[in-house]
Amino acid sequence: MILTDRAVEVSDDSLYLSLIGSDFVEEGRKAGPLAAREHARTLQGDINIVELQGTVGSAPANDRKKGFAEIIAADPRYKIIRSQTGDFTRAKGKEVMEAFLKAEGKKINVLFAHNDDMAIGAIQAIEEAGLKPGTRHHHHLRSTA
Repeated sequence: MILTDRAVEVSDDSLYLSLIGSDFVEEGRKAGPLAAREHARTLQGDINIVELQGTVGSAPANDRKKGFAEIIAADPRYKIIRSQTGDFTRAKGKEVMEAFLKAEGKKINVLFAHNDDMAIGAIQAIEEAGLKPGTRHHHHLRSTA
């Protein structure tokens, strides 16, 4: 048996031959250094991150979060100040980002979205709040779906 797209938790890993799919942990790790490079040059003090997670319990959400957390743990300036699911949808990404902005406002430096749809929704919320994504206050970290 060859698994595609998702790994499975099994006690006997000889039950499957190989996995063809995304390395979601690695995707999360790649997002971390991107945030670090962008902000180390421009900001003093803590770098405040809000995270739009994928569907709770899904492999991509769990693994992207894990990979990202591994990388940012190396620098104590990085703080995840809000983290909530956006269910991988544009509408929910926008709704959650609106709540993040209401709660934290311009304290937010980095948005880490687990997929592009949520990021696009979040960008709409950022623009509607009169802020410019990709400027000093907000950076969108692209993650593959």
